Amino acid sequence: MKPIWPLFFSILSSFSQAALDPIELRAKVFAMYLSKSAYCDSPITVFAKDTVIQYDVFGFPVLGVADNSTHSFDGTYECIIFKLSEQFQFLPSVTATTCIFPNRYFVDVCTASYQNTEIDGTTSSCSSATDESVYLYLSTASNSNDPDVALQPFSPPTPLDRSKGIKLSSSFSVNGKVGGRLVINGINRINAGGGSCTMAMPKFSFVKE
Repeated sequence: MKPIWPLFFSILSSFSQAALDPIELRAKVFAMYLSKSAYCDSPITVFAKDTVIQYDVFGFPVLGVADNSTHSFDGTYECIIFKLSEQFQFLPSVTATTCIFPNRYFVDVCTASYQNTEIDGTTSSCSSATDESVYLYLSTASNSNDPDVALQPFSPPTPLDRSKGIKLSSSFSVNGKVGGRLVINGINRINAGGGSCTMAMPKFSFVKE
């Protein structure tokens, strides 16, 4: 039997700016897909679950495995897609004005300014009314990984609009046993002003193991 391919999920955090950083971030990840197209066409499913619990992604949990003896994942992929809940739960490291430790707060990462595109191409506008599932696209065709500029991380890039999706720094090659981490960077993203404790869109990236 060929070796299994594990997926790890993590968050970067810093204690030097404790008032603005989370020490815990909980998220739900329902599925992962791979596409050999930089525009995320015809993705294949690595893992998919209908029901998942919220993970503290600070703890490097294993979210899914793929067995190459059953599924053929060997190849080079230009796009990685994650299906996840749009609502994250975060815990500030200390009390700072409106952010009270050890209270936990919710952030909706897909607001009305974003469009959500499912892997079958169906599109919809995000809202904060319910906890929706969104698709996060990381592609070599995308030209930005900065959530503070105008981009659409929940839609794949197109030849005419490469601002969509998030930049995948290099192709992801699978040959037998290979692993990687979807990194959620929460450093300096908590905002304790404005009368409420909120968190800006975290920065997402993918790191090969």
